[in-house]
Parts: sequence; structure tokens; C-alpha cells
Amino acid sequence: MPVRHSLHREAGTVTIDHSTCTHCGECARICPTEVLCLEDGRVQVHAESMFGCIACGHCMMVCPTESVRVIGRGISPADLVPLAPPEERADRKALASLMQARRSVRRFTEEEPAPELLERIVAMAASGPMGIPPWDVGCVVIRGRDRVQTLAGDIVTGYTGFLKLFQPWLLALMRPFMKRPTYDQMSGFIVPLAKAYVEGRLQGKDLLFYDAPAVLLFHHSPYVDAAEAMIACTYAMLAAESLGLGTTMIGAAAPIIMRKRELCQRLGIPDGSKPAIALILGYPAVHFRRGVIRRFASVSNFG
Repeated sequence: MPVRHSLHREAGTVTIDHSTCTHCGECARICPTEVLCLEDGRVQVHAESMFGCIACGHCMMVCPTESVRVIGRGISPADLVPLAPPEERADRKALASLMQARRSVRRFTEEEPAPELLERIVAMAASGPMGIPPWDVGCVVIRGRDRVQTLAGDIVTGYTGFLKLFQPWLLALMRPFMKRPTYDQMSGFIVPLAKAYVEGRLQGKDLLFYDAPAVLLFHHSPYVDAAEAMIACTYAMLAAESLGLGTTMIGAAAPIIMRKRELCQRLGIPDGSKPAIALILGYPAVHFRRGVIRRFASVSNFG
């Protein structure tokens, strides 16, 4: 029973070149669905395993003799690339420094990121693991302030309609049927934020995308959770930081976009897919000189 996907219904196909295979068993040890097994000192393919080959490609990546071949579900041996040696990868200190330095940026210079730079960020984000492959996440690249502002105007128009619906009297009427945190969020954050967007737009201010020169909008198919798009956006955020760009995640764009079918079509979002999160990007106009320690709300140690 292959794992269903918006584009793929069939399982991947695994073949072993036994003329070069040394039967070391590395592919069988790494296979998450036990399609590959080491039996009597020989690697065997069991395509009838529970989910079949999910085309993660791990077996091809670990094989020392390139004897494993996986095709289907959007993958082939042509997709393999060499890995940088350990000494050229980000170590703990470099990664910690990158994450510590990254802050939300809402003030940008006039310079716009080159298209090639945005393409590189998207490629870097796509290379990281999200969920069960192939990743059912997409990205819309909105490049140039004019296009970004057109999108911002469409979203703020949506919030104008939202405010007409969620009048104070309606929130008061709904209060007994809402959990306290939900009511607090609606009355103390979401509605005031919508008002700020609308009023700011009337005053010529962009309080949604902060006049950013580029936006990456991540969406996901109905076959996966929104968390996968959030993970992809996080990768893009760190990739942009490593390339000298400032970013901020904007959660308020997606709820309006997903309710505008024509807007989704204009943005090239596939039917059925849902926008999840937007990332504004640009060269920061202000640079931070110090970091700050952040902590989780709670950390529990079990065992």
C-alpha cells in the first residue's frame, strides 16, 4: 500500500546490481520500510512490504559501490549529489552562531535580492528533510516590491471584509462558545492586527510585508500537514541568513490567501493546496550588534 501523495500513487522501484554489490548490508540497515533486507548474506528486495519503497533514496546514498538504484515518486539516480566532507560542513559552533545572529528583520534597504539568490534559497530549503518523501510542499516566489505590494493590497482587502464580520458585538456573543485562549487571541491580537493592516494601508503604510522586496509563500497539499511547509520555511529563513539577507515569517497572509480561489490560481498554487506561511526577505537596513538568550516555555527531562 504505497503512501499517497498529491502527484504519486505508486511506490518507488528498487533494484540491486548484484554484479557490483558487496552485500555489506548498509542499504538494508538504513531502509525505513524494510523493502531491503539482508538474508543469508545477500541483499533482497521485498517490494510487498507495508508501504513499499517511499523513495527516500537513503539506500542509494549509503551504498559504497553505487549498486542500488531507486526510481519513481520523483527520484532517480541522477538526483544524487556528492556530500561535502565533514570538515567543510557547518559545525556546532557555526550553526549556533548563525541561529543566534538571526533576528526578525522588518526594515530593508532599497536593494532587491537577485533572482539567482532567491532561487538558491529555495533550492537550499528544498534539500532539507521535512516529512515522508517526496516532499508535498510548494513555494511561490514573489519578487519585486510592486508585485509584493499588489499581493499585500489583496490580503488587506480580505482583512477589510474580515473586520466587517467580526464586530465587537459578535465577539461578545461568541465568547461563551470559545475557549479563553482563543477569545484572547481573537480579541487581543487578531482583530487589532487586522485593523492595523487596514488603517496602515489607508495611510500608505505596509504593516503586513513591511515594504519587503521579496516574499516566499510556502504551501502544502492536502496529503501532508501544514508543519511540513513550516519546516521548509524555517530552512529558507536560515538559508537566507547565511546569504546575508534579513527575514521575518508572516503568518497573517496565508489565512486570507487560502480563502481567495482566484488569488491562489494567480499565484500558481495547485488546486487543493493550502498556503501555510510567508517569509519576507531583503537586505537588512539595520544590523544587530548583540544577540539575546531565548528559552522554551518549559523543558522536561524524562528518565
